[in-house]
Amino acid sequence: MDSQTWETPPQTPQPSQSAPSYPPTSSFFSGPPKATFALGIMIGVSAVSLLGFILSFSAYRNAVDDGTGTKAAAANSNTNSAAAAAPTAPNEPVDVTVAKTDWIRGNKDAKVTLVEFSDFQCPYCEKFNPTIEQVRKDYPDTVRIVFKHYPLTSIHPMAQKAAEAAECAGAQKKFWEMHDKLFANQTSLSLDNYKAWAKEIGLNQSKFDKCLDNNDTAAKVAADQKYGDSLGVSGTPTSFVNGYSVQGAQGYDVVKAKIDAELAKT
Repeated sequence: MDSQTWETPPQTPQPSQSAPSYPPTSSFFSGPPKATFALGIMIGVSAVSLLGFILSFSAYRNAVDDGTGTKAAAANSNTNSAAAAAPTAPNEPVDVTVAKTDWIRGNKDAKVTLVEFSDFQCPYCEKFNPTIEQVRKDYPDTVRIVFKHYPLTSIHPMAQKAAEAAECAGAQKKFWEMHDKLFANQTSLSLDNYKAWAKEIGLNQSKFDKCLDNNDTAAKVAADQKYGDSLGVSGTPTSFVNGYSVQGAQGYDVVKAKIDAELAKT
């Protein structure tokens, strides 16, 4: 797995400020050269001694803290973990609402609900898609998959219209067919292709084109994203298994473990 597992919008850098300049001032070092040199030597020796004392004391304190002196090394041992790019998921579940307008795959009365906030142009969402498909295969009756939109428009210029295209297809009861087309052809997203794929999956072309051109489903996409914001979603993919967060394109074993833990409770 890549060391990076999800995507977030870039942060805007703050402009740097140059330090103000001040007029030169007199110094106690401005005496005779020999006296200045001697004073400099004394200050240098004192500074080195003080620094040595501070470092020795710090090392002693660290050794006392854990009895071995290896605490600092242990603290840095996870910096190269596979999920380092995504923040640690919270331990407590959140209440994730499944609306009547959401798109659901699987048994609607399943014991476990997996809600995914996703972006059709996000490469990590596409990478996570096989994990979702494996869940559908292994848990056909006990897990339902719910899809919600979270297009990262600042870095994915085609994501918004791709989401709208999926919703326009959904208006003709073929959301999942368009969903699969978009992820299968992620490198060639475009308005022309959305319309071509609509024809391929058997949609009424004029109705689809009108829906997409008029931004008829933009509000639905925006509502999903706003709801994701309220849950603390900030990157994609972000999923919730019965409210427990799974952040990033985690492997199937990670998702399976959360599903099995929830099934064991029922």
